[in-house]
Amino acid sequence: MIAGDADSHRHRYDRIVSAVERAGAEVDDRLARFHRSAICKVRPDPDLLKLGAHGSSSFGLWYEERKDAPPVDQPAFGTLVALHEALLNHIALLAERAWKDARVPVQEYDALLEKVTAFNELAGRLTRAFQAAISDIDPLTGTQTRQVMLRDLKRELQRARRAGTPGCLALADVDRFKSINDGYGHAVGDMVLAAVAGLLIESLRPYDSVYRYGGEEFLLCLPETGPEEARRVLERVRGRVAGQSIALGDGRSLSVTVSFGLTLMTPRRPIEELIDRADKALYLAKENGRDRVEVWRPEAPDARA
Repeated sequence: MIAGDADSHRHRYDRIVSAVERAGAEVDDRLARFHRSAICKVRPDPDLLKLGAHGSSSFGLWYEERKDAPPVDQPAFGTLVALHEALLNHIALLAERAWKDARVPVQEYDALLEKVTAFNELAGRLTRAFQAAISDIDPLTGTQTRQVMLRDLKRELQRARRAGTPGCLALADVDRFKSINDGYGHAVGDMVLAAVAGLLIESLRPYDSVYRYGGEEFLLCLPETGPEEARRVLERVRGRVAGQSIALGDGRSLSVTVSFGLTLMTPRRPIEELIDRADKALYLAKENGRDRVEVWRPEAPDARA
């Protein structure tokens, strides 16, 4: 039984942004206490003098728990952690000298400022990147938005044209979704959309993409994949959705199915035409009984509302 997490990606990225911002606030706090101690010649706080403080810091503990899982396992986070560790150690060493000695060597202080600048610049880039990613995610389903879809499909078509490799796209539609809304209410309808989106994301390959196309429809992009392979992938996904029940949170559960319309991404065709082909194949899947995958062919009927 599965209960879809409507905002799983958004929440994950929000937590990453919060962790990086907390790390920055922690650095600012240590710098402020260091400068107070150095200028006023008062004993530094004990934690300020501790070497290896990164390991017990909130950012260090957060990273240690997630360092092997995406997207935290990317090299940029490793670099940020190394900068954070070096910066905290540098503060500890200078804090020990600054309140005792008449002066701190200027080159040592400049080196500290260089570490601060490098840390803040990388932390800022990571924060902006994940904030941008959050804005590209549909808040209900956790899939990417239609605006991102158009940008990505244009790039994928250009790549396929250059490389001469196949690619496919598909429209997925939750079967009899109106009856779910009418019979259970829109809150349950939202739960169903979130759960189905989660199953689509989990069941597709790591390099495939899922977008909220509109209403109960999702667009799937399957790069470097011919129609036969794409159909096998979608049949597996279709079976996964049909085989799961969605927990409604009150002891009840609901089973749903999804229909798919699939088409080859012909590089010379406009994106709108390719989506229309997938839509026609989707209509055929509905006409032929739902809970199935249909591939576009030239004689396919026009899609209807």
